[in-house]
Amino acid sequence: MVFVKTEDLLPGMCLARDIHFYDAGSKSSQELKTGQKLTDMQITQIASSGVDGAHIDTIRSEVRVISSINQAIRTEAISNIHSLADNFIDSSKGVQKSDVDAIENTTQDLIGSLSSQKDILINIADIKMYDDYTFHHSLSVAIMSIAIGMELGLPNAMLNDLGLAGLLHDIGKVAIPIEIINKPGRLTTDEFNTVKMHPVHAANHLKERNLVNENVYRGIVGHHEKLDGSGYPNHLKGDEIHLYSRIMAVADVYDALTSNRPYRIPSPPNEAIEFVMGGTGTHFDERVIRAFLRKVAPFPAGSKVKLSNGEIAFVMKNYPDQPLRPLVAVEGTNTMYDLSWDMSCMNIVITELIEGREDGQSLINM
Repeated sequence: MVFVKTEDLLPGMCLARDIHFYDAGSKSSQELKTGQKLTDMQITQIASSGVDGAHIDTIRSEVRVISSINQAIRTEAISNIHSLADNFIDSSKGVQKSDVDAIENTTQDLIGSLSSQKDILINIADIKMYDDYTFHHSLSVAIMSIAIGMELGLPNAMLNDLGLAGLLHDIGKVAIPIEIINKPGRLTTDEFNTVKMHPVHAANHLKERNLVNENVYRGIVGHHEKLDGSGYPNHLKGDEIHLYSRIMAVADVYDALTSNRPYRIPSPPNEAIEFVMGGTGTHFDERVIRAFLRKVAPFPAGSKVKLSNGEIAFVMKNYPDQPLRPLVAVEGTNTMYDLSWDMSCMNIVITELIEGREDGQSLINM
């Protein structure tokens, strides 16, 4: 048995002692019995009643990861991106205003969903799917970009443009031969030059039809630019790169690193985050990186991890300023390690994400 503070309670935790509290919503006394598994609603009631926390039975695998975006929105987003991409490669038709309107509606749905749960960290495992990589990658980049934009305090109009650019940023790839996109070995110079034109093709196609504004256009064109000028297609430097591009660049690289591709196995989220952090100031904007670290959880609450001491644990709470060192509870025991603030735990690190999805699917082995 372990006492867990109210703010650290998760759905699926099993009560080790009864809880009695007054629920202001129903204006009645409530009792939760020993052995009962907590639900989202019960945790909300406990929090609003002022209860400090609950005694929880040995942490069990019933603890689940909270979804950041529901399945209906994800399905709609992928369907709309598919439709737009089909028209993009159909030279007799091209992308229509109705296609972009549908994508923009999806963007508003994403913003609304993320705005309704501002404190949630984005769980990369939750938004990943590996079929139709280009389309799901675009959705992941849009979600992370919007979350970063919110953390930066961008107004709704800018979040809308940013999300739209994220959903559209890789559309140009559908015109590249699939044997180049999925080539397992190193690309030739000519092949890489072909790939490097995908932001330009997409952005120009949309702008020529007056389907996107200048900011969305610049965001799409520049999402592979780097602060030191080593990016493409225009080798822009520093503030020459549009803010949307600087945001999407971080989301794009992180999602690509953690994705399963024909030419590379996915990197664990913690290694991908360390890689992105290593590019701060050279490839990536420091202010964007700081916002990214506060919004994307490499080890989301509820996920199952392996520690460097060999123990298996569940992540209980993330600390936005130290995303790689959460509060964890050791499986089958009453032991908890605060990897951020407990000096006795400074030599313990998370070495592997074992389960990061509600269905228990391993992110690393996808």
